[in-house]
Amino acid sequence: MTARAELGIVQAPQIDSALAEPGLSFDDAFRRFAPYVARVGMRILGHGDELDDLVQDVFLAAHRGLWRLRDAGAMKGWLATVTVRLARRRLRARKVRAFFGLGNPVETERAVDTRAAPDECALLASIYRILEGVPTERRIAWVLHRIEGEPLEQVARMCGCSLATAKRRIAATQETIQAAVSHA
Repeated sequence: MTARAELGIVQAPQIDSALAEPGLSFDDAFRRFAPYVARVGMRILGHGDELDDLVQDVFLAAHRGLWRLRDAGAMKGWLATVTVRLARRRLRARKVRAFFGLGNPVETERAVDTRAAPDECALLASIYRILEGVPTERRIAWVLHRIEGEPLEQVARMCGCSLATAKRRIAATQETIQAAVSHA
């Protein structure tokens, strides 16, 4: 498996129309979309320590705000936006804890699939180490576009910013990663 595939830069599975079925229960929606929420959360956070809590928080927020969703077919995008918002809070809290020496260091090696080749594992772990130092908003935009494979317009919507801002964030993060990898 290549580092590109391991980073998830391949096309993500499509489940957009899964909730368009009339009468789909919240439990069914959870079973159908929890893996997607977990995947996006894992890629943004970089490891799974907080993943179960994140998925539960996303669906708790979804349960509270489900009545506002006008188009059942928009469930995936809405859940992705909620996931990004809550993952952003977790990343910021992680940085605050680290600043005050209260957090545990992030084990970037745990973010990498161990089935990858050793050199790919090392590269991916180093990319996640670099991402730990990248500002939260830039990290999220880059992960959504470069790892999750979301189109720029979707990244901008999920991040709550303009298309130009999303592009700048992604480009700046890409430059940071390339500079760090080339100096390693």
